[in-house]
Amino acid sequence: MENKIKVVGLGGLIFQSTNPDRLADFYKQKIGLPLELRTHGGLYEHWECDYHNIHFAILKTDENTEGNAIVASFIVDDIETLVGENNLTLESEILALGGGSFVGRIKDPDGNRIHLWMNKNYRE
Repeated sequence: MENKIKVVGLGGLIFQSTNPDRLADFYKQKIGLPLELRTHGGLYEHWECDYHNIHFAILKTDENTEGNAIVASFIVDDIETLVGENNLTLESEILALGGGSFVGRIKDPDGNRIHLWMNKNYRE
């Protein structure tokens, strides 16, 4: 049986760092990303920007974090449906980011974290 809900596209890259200010400075100064400090929804202050239709964010992590330091964020129509149809497990509750945006976190078979991002306003 074919799944009805598919990934729509790559929406962002989320960097995890024990020193997010240093990493943001590198990407701002050397790469040219227009990163700014922001906070929204339930997230703490972090660096982020939208650049050529890709969302970039740098979040603080501790040294004990497992998995990859760069997280792919895929755009999906509906997080709960995708998770249910594919027998996936969310790491935690779906997080409301504000403005109709939500993110769910899963892991791939190698233990790498993946974000599933949806915006309910886009589906109307």
